Amino acid sequence: MSKVVRSIGSYSERMPFCIGEFNGEEVGVGQFWIGAPAAVAILEEAIACGVDTIFEVGVAGGIQPYLKPSDMIVVTEAIRDEGTSYHYLPPEAKVESNTSLRNKAIEHLKVEGVRCSVGPVWSTDGAYRETLGKLRKFRDSGVLAVDMETSAIFAVAYYRGVKAASAQVVSDVLTENKWMLAFGHQTVRESEEVLLKAVLRAISEK
Repeated sequence: MSKVVRSIGSYSERMPFCIGEFNGEEVGVGQFWIGAPAAVAILEEAIACGVDTIFEVGVAGGIQPYLKPSDMIVVTEAIRDEGTSYHYLPPEAKVESNTSLRNKAIEHLKVEGVRCSVGPVWSTDGAYRETLGKLRKFRDSGVLAVDMETSAIFAVAYYRGVKAASAQVVSDVLTENKWMLAFGHQTVRESEEVLLKAVLRAISEK
């Protein structure tokens, strides 16, 4: 039987955080507010309560031409184009996912016959300043998608000495000519559910 914690702290009010068991391990699943500052505020509180493994399951905007809505991404590293991570690490520091965690998630997706792309994402807190120059720069360097939280999550995890990884579902696609939205589409929601189950299996393994 799981229990629902309505608020870890003031930043998480009205956003339920469910704590229960999965494969014999205690895990928590929460829905956080959008953006790096909000995500990190909740994670700071969770880490202070004893959390030692973080696995972000989110949505992202695909920027590679082969990605389409509902596709899945397992993140290797995040490009720091938001402000929160700079309160934790120097500007030159790279932020990467925990290798073991991400590989476990990839393996569980393979078992389910689910294909995923593996690579970096670009994290920005300027949602309406994803300029054409930046899009071209990151796309051409192999970055898969853009989101708002991952680089800060990796930074706080490194700073606090806990493990962190991230896997995301493509919810929209950004190109030089258009922005294709698919937030809330059935296929996106189905992919989110599949991805969450794979991640739960990954973090519950010893």
